[in-house]
Amino acid sequence: MRLQRPGPNLLLALVGLCACALITMGALRIASGVRRNVAALSVTPAPLPADAVSMIQPTNAAPPILTLPPLTVNDAPAAPVRAATDPVTILLLGSDRRPGSDAIPRTDAIMLVRIDPVQERVALFSLPRDLWTPIPGHGINRINNAYLFGERAGPPGAGMSLARAAVSNLIGVPIDYVALIDLSGFAALVDAIGGVVVDVPAELIDRRFPTADNRTTTVRFAAGPQQMNGAAALTYSRIRNPDLDFGRIARQQQVLLAIAERLRTRGYLTNLLAAEDLTGSLVGYVQTDMPPTQITELAFALRNQDAAAVERYALSEADIQYGVEADRFALRVRPGRLEALVAQWLAE
Repeated sequence: MRLQRPGPNLLLALVGLCACALITMGALRIASGVRRNVAALSVTPAPLPADAVSMIQPTNAAPPILTLPPLTVNDAPAAPVRAATDPVTILLLGSDRRPGSDAIPRTDAIMLVRIDPVQERVALFSLPRDLWTPIPGHGINRINNAYLFGERAGPPGAGMSLARAAVSNLIGVPIDYVALIDLSGFAALVDAIGGVVVDVPAELIDRRFPTADNRTTTVRFAAGPQQMNGAAALTYSRIRNPDLDFGRIARQQQVLLAIAERLRTRGYLTNLLAAEDLTGSLVGYVQTDMPPTQITELAFALRNQDAAAVERYALSEADIQYGVEADRFALRVRPGRLEALVAQWLAE
């Protein structure tokens, strides 16, 4: 029997079916890769050691809002149960681990993110790394030591739990999730999205910027908008000598928002097609106790978030006092300043 040549409509239909099949297969492959990568980021924080369950509070502080019962390694706390419309509070910790070092790092970037899906509101609140605060089970110390103390005293993963407890009690607000970010992963993400544009407010020069070999070098950033790759963005966000930690906090927030703006302007389809590469760039550098489904839901909800609308809060030099006992670089918050900023951050 002689077969007839298919007509143009049938050819178009076949081409359409093949295209749909290829798109579907590609989408399934991407979705599978994204799920695999996101699952690799999610961890269950280890419970705190028994000697860290007591909450040490300053005499003028409110009662602790976080209760830590005695836990064993097998009693890891479950993820908080929350409704999809509830505000989400995330603690971002940036570790200062040096390349090739096995030493437990401190967390020199401490930032809280508040996301309210109903109000469509996103607010950042950063804390200075040298802030003097009670650390459960370890007396009063700099807040950037909480993760270090937890990892050193407990099983691997206890650092996230101890940092959450210290920050949560300091600000008087429960924290839903924690994300620990190695700064090398920060640079990898910037490179994965093709760099970011950062508007440097004034010429920035650091003549004592630390290098990976424990030396120093001079780095300069001209004033004005400029394209930065991962290494440049990381360097810009780490500079602290010209304006102490207060300037560095502002730069950390600025670069984070530049990443968000870059993702938004790339468009949803571009980000979707690159989702496997983007999430893959974070594997090995990011750990979080946020469930994978929550990660993808938040990423989708924030896909059109305008970085200019994100609110930014941080303690200023006027809000703190220098020196605690023999430690002249430790910082104490002046009475009432932290509470006022937290209330603004929560939009109360």
